[in-house]
Amino acid sequence: MSEINWPGLLHGEDVEGLWSGLYQIIARHPAVRPLHFATDGAADASPVEINADLTQELFLELFQKQRFDYYLESGYSSTEIENEIAHIEVPNLVGARLRKRYPESFRMARRVSALLKTSSLFCLVEETANAGTAPTNKRRGRPAKAVKSTAPTVAGFTLADEEDDHEALDDLDDDLLPIKPNGHTTGRHKRMVNRVYGLKRWRNSKPVGDSGHFVELIQSVPTRKRDTRIVGRSGASQLILSNPELEELMVEIFTAIDSPADVRTLRQLVLSKIPLQDYNIASLDEELKSGSNGSTLRRDPADTRDTAEDSLLRREQHQLAADLASDFLHRLRRSVNHNERRYARLLATLWHCFYNPANPSQLEIADLLGVSDSLVSDNRRLIEFELKKLNLSVEDGAIFSESLKILVTPTTSIH
Repeated sequence: MSEINWPGLLHGEDVEGLWSGLYQIIARHPAVRPLHFATDGAADASPVEINADLTQELFLELFQKQRFDYYLESGYSSTEIENEIAHIEVPNLVGARLRKRYPESFRMARRVSALLKTSSLFCLVEETANAGTAPTNKRRGRPAKAVKSTAPTVAGFTLADEEDDHEALDDLDDDLLPIKPNGHTTGRHKRMVNRVYGLKRWRNSKPVGDSGHFVELIQSVPTRKRDTRIVGRSGASQLILSNPELEELMVEIFTAIDSPADVRTLRQLVLSKIPLQDYNIASLDEELKSGSNGSTLRRDPADTRDTAEDSLLRREQHQLAADLASDFLHRLRRSVNHNERRYARLLATLWHCFYNPANPSQLEIADLLGVSDSLVSDNRRLIEFELKKLNLSVEDGAIFSESLKILVTPTTSIH
């Protein structure tokens, strides 16, 4: 039962009270716990700041979606408002933040879960087969937890599961799920990450091993090579690993541990054998420990300034590009057989087409030079033909263009 009078806060437009109530939900919500370990140290220094940041983000999200107005118009009770925020809004917010920070880990975790449910090589292990691994708590409430896996987490946190609708994160509170008289959660409401899967060829009574040793047992399983083919709707994601190869990897891991495993543990094992690229932002001001002596170091930004040799080479390169402008004019003169009148018109065409600030059209250039439109077009094609022969880089092209502009500017009055 909610202890906060949400309708009263909304009717009274108590912004501070609403923010405080949202902070209480964020502070005690189990889905937020992964962010306490998966947040960049440069951005948030403590769980309090992380919770405050999430609360502000949640408040703005609800305000922009006009959910506060909807709660009042629909006559929501305090319990209904708190349940929607805790079961839908907070998991969506945390999931979106983790998905943005670790996109590849989330994508591969979803694919592992999907293969477990759809592939003919795997099957869901009955709950009776795992009775020895997690003693049942006879008290009504949260069932006793299984032995926590010591497998390394990917990207520093336990990955979220996105297949179970609003129960999108693996740390949702078990107290929110229906309880059977014997203390177990009902099967159809059991979270995906807690379900136990194994190879279909195994007998259903195969016992679940100690997950603490799984990391050592999969040492012989080779790490897969990254597939860099571009996929996805936006064409900006890499394949990483195809589904057949991912399925083969999961079979090898099951064979190595010779035991069924819950989805959370299996995903951690699988992702540890895949070369993921989830980059973290690091602060340049963050202190680094240099070793056992306890001294600290600071990251220094790379010095991108040119050395004396680089400066000399760059000046020579600029001079060569500038000399090309003069050579280019000699080529144009040869192309018109050193005819001074045609050469003057060619330079005038060059100026008006490429450097004139007024940017006249081809017909206007013909009027300015007193020639036909076809002659201007022929001159322009000749200039572009000679330009293509130079094969200039972008940097050299800019220097060449400035030098050429200086050389042709005085000739604009020639017709």
